Amino acid sequence: MKLLARFNSSLTYPIAATLVLVTAVPMALVGFDLARYNREVLTTKERKTLTRQAVSLANEATMYLAANKSRLDGIARTLKVIPVAEAEVQAELLSETAADSQRAFLYLQIADIKGDGAFVRDPELSDDAASLLSNTLGEAHRNALDGKATTTLRTDLPRNYGSVSIIGTPIKNLEGDIWGSLTAVLNLGPIENRLRESASGGQYLVLFDQDLQIIASSDQSLRGKVIALSPLVSDFRRSPVRLTRIYKDSEGKDSLVGSVAPISFNTWGILVERSSTDAFRPVRIMVIRTVVVTAIAGLVALGLGFLLARRLIGPIQRLDRVSSEIAEGNLTVRAPVTGSAELAHLAGNFNHMAGNIEALVRRLRQALRQNQELFLETIRTLAAAIDAKDPYTRGHSERVSSYSMAIARHLGLGPDEVFRVRIAAILHDVGKLGIREGILNKPGGLTEEEFTIMKQHPEIGSQIMAPIRALKDILPGIRNHHETWDGRGYPDGLAGDEIPLVARIIGAADTFDAMTTTRPYQKASTLDFVLGKIRAMSGNRFAPPVVNALLAAVEAGDITPPDAEHGGPAPQQEAS
Repeated sequence: MKLLARFNSSLTYPIAATLVLVTAVPMALVGFDLARYNREVLTTKERKTLTRQAVSLANEATMYLAANKSRLDGIARTLKVIPVAEAEVQAELLSETAADSQRAFLYLQIADIKGDGAFVRDPELSDDAASLLSNTLGEAHRNALDGKATTTLRTDLPRNYGSVSIIGTPIKNLEGDIWGSLTAVLNLGPIENRLRESASGGQYLVLFDQDLQIIASSDQSLRGKVIALSPLVSDFRRSPVRLTRIYKDSEGKDSLVGSVAPISFNTWGILVERSSTDAFRPVRIMVIRTVVVTAIAGLVALGLGFLLARRLIGPIQRLDRVSSEIAEGNLTVRAPVTGSAELAHLAGNFNHMAGNIEALVRRLRQALRQNQELFLETIRTLAAAIDAKDPYTRGHSERVSSYSMAIARHLGLGPDEVFRVRIAAILHDVGKLGIREGILNKPGGLTEEEFTIMKQHPEIGSQIMAPIRALKDILPGIRNHHETWDGRGYPDGLAGDEIPLVARIIGAADTFDAMTTTRPYQKASTLDFVLGKIRAMSGNRFAPPVVNALLAAVEAGDITPPDAEHGGPAPQQEAS
């Protein structure tokens, strides 16, 4: 939510994000789509390459094994026609075969039933290696004499030798009788050398037999071990045909691309395998480059977005600040005319509009002041009419208005509330227009009946002003300014906070003026006496906060009664 709020807080972020989207996203989509396409192409190419490689190596191994088997068969056929040959002839025949096979045979031997005969041994076959092979050769000789042709693998020779195949073949005469054996040690090292030469780019190449024993490998350390049983090898073991596929290794961790091809000479097979990590390295590099280039493009787009946004939004933000100041009332401020032609034109129009608004507001304020002055003059005229009807209280309404405004300010009221208090105080005795002049101008004290009539003036005043809707807010000040805090006032008998604040203020100011001015029925009391009486009436007649505000206004000099310096008795009854 915070990120969304920040994103919506300024046009800078949407602009920058849009540039990133239109720059980086298409680049990323194209890059990843190309990577996917190239992976498919590489997969097809890798499968074809491994298939061709496996078939080619299998054919080479088949030709190597078949050619040398054919040479051994040729010796057997020759000895069948010439069953009894001298040792020198046998040795020459074996030497020619060894030379013709380009030293593929490490050992060749022709032996009769007694074990006599000739043999040829490659000079590179050491005595230790020959000793390791002697038992296998002897077993092959015995099996041949029993009419069994055998082929035995040996992968345990020293590391400088490859694997070997010990072959035993019976030698028969024309009548079909076995008179001897032909044994040979075929070197499989050339096949292993060919596997190593063909291995490239992390390839794994092996020659394995029907028992999945590794005969030769591009990695010599694997010779003699059992090949890991992958899905590809498992399927080949069930049906030895050419297979190529992508699969997981035996542990299920790495993805491999492999191809296996059978050696048609026997049940052996050639496996060419490669990790997909190596096979698809170009695709991975392309993906990495796509990510890097996309990230760089995104950062560049982001930077350009913020730069362009600042150039575009800067004038708008300045215009926004100016409009905020104008909204707060500062009509003299103007926006700087900067930026592009469109923004400069906008700022110019805004300044022109602001100038027109300032002029209009100035005229409205002037008209408002004139209306207020007219309104106040009308109110003052009405108050003067009231005072003219009761000449003994002339100036009373203006003084009560002045005192009430001072009290309102010390209560912390705002200008609008103070203005309403002012108007209500001026008109608080408007109801006296409905009282007979004989009662108003009576020089002595009022009778109980006359005082009852006089007490009707607040209600009469509110009735007079009620039809004027603009003076609706001041009616409580006119009607209830003679209510008291203890509820003994008139005309409604309100108490405490039930009394409107404007009425509480006017009531205290009205009494203060009555006590500090000379009337036909009383003389003005001293200011100290009046303040003491006011304090005494706090909490019963007047609201304590209003009394405190009145005392503070007197102390501050905001209230100065005209006759307070003349001593005199306190008023005996209220006729204000």
